[in-house]
Amino acid sequence: MKDKTGKKETLVRRLCLHRKEIIIRLILLALLLLCGYILLCMRVCPKWEKRQIEVVTEAAMDSPLIDPEGMTQETRILPPEGYTRTEVAESSFTAFLRHQPLFPHGSLIYVHDGSAKSSACAAAVYTMDTGTANLQQCADSIIRLYSEYYRLQGMPDKIAFHTTSGFLLDYETWRSGKRALAFGEFVMWVKVRGYQDSDEQFLSYLSTVMRYAGTLSLERESKTIPAAKMRVGDFFCHGGSPGHVVLVVDEAINAQGEKCYLLGQGMMPAQSFHILYPQGDTADPWYKADEIRFPLRTGTGYVFQDESTLRRWNEGF
Repeated sequence: MKDKTGKKETLVRRLCLHRKEIIIRLILLALLLLCGYILLCMRVCPKWEKRQIEVVTEAAMDSPLIDPEGMTQETRILPPEGYTRTEVAESSFTAFLRHQPLFPHGSLIYVHDGSAKSSACAAAVYTMDTGTANLQQCADSIIRLYSEYYRLQGMPDKIAFHTTSGFLLDYETWRSGKRALAFGEFVMWVKVRGYQDSDEQFLSYLSTVMRYAGTLSLERESKTIPAAKMRVGDFFCHGGSPGHVVLVVDEAINAQGEKCYLLGQGMMPAQSFHILYPQGDTADPWYKADEIRFPLRTGTGYVFQDESTLRRWNEGF
């Protein structure tokens, strides 16, 4: 009897130990899964951190086309003599850009890392935040402006950009709770949370797009247009690593139907979007239509070599 009782006790102890081992393993597995989920969320849910700005100004050239008191694109930069800004609907992308707030006249250009650089080449500097990561560069600034406009107009379905590898990152899928998981050129959606459409999640979406898109993808999503058909929202683009892109941000017209344009850009490293003076001219920020010839050299010295660099994203604005 004692032997049988001892065997039972041994068996019970073994079962208890085995059960404890199973519980411990399950707990460890749960912890590993939790850690994996946290790491996954950290990877696919980047957090946008606002870049804190202490405004610094420098001496700026006087120009009859610059009103230092103006604090938007439309009120700061005046059209040349004989020209008036083209009439547009208040809901248009052109009006959206004209209402963009600016730093004070003569403000420096602010870099994502907390530094600043001279704005001698810039007629005006947008207050649009760069974030603290080196993401919002040239193509990314344009992606940001397009996206902000469509969100303001209540058209989130229009916010969609391809990665350089060709995967479509659309905001509708993002705000449904899915996030983009990328391994090299392979990208897939993973469901990590419920529906969200906060400002924070919108900027998180843009962070992801900026990480995986650029001048190459923007070039592939656009088509070449003739200079005669250029309008606000079009851009000059050379896709590459690095490439560069400059956005048409405003236009004016005279009685003869001749047009002139303002061009704006972001740059590497990520820095404030700013409106460019033409090469060698810090008195008149407008690019006259008949002066836009290729190769086209912008105020910072970047050269767009030929007509194929003038492009329209999707159907334009």
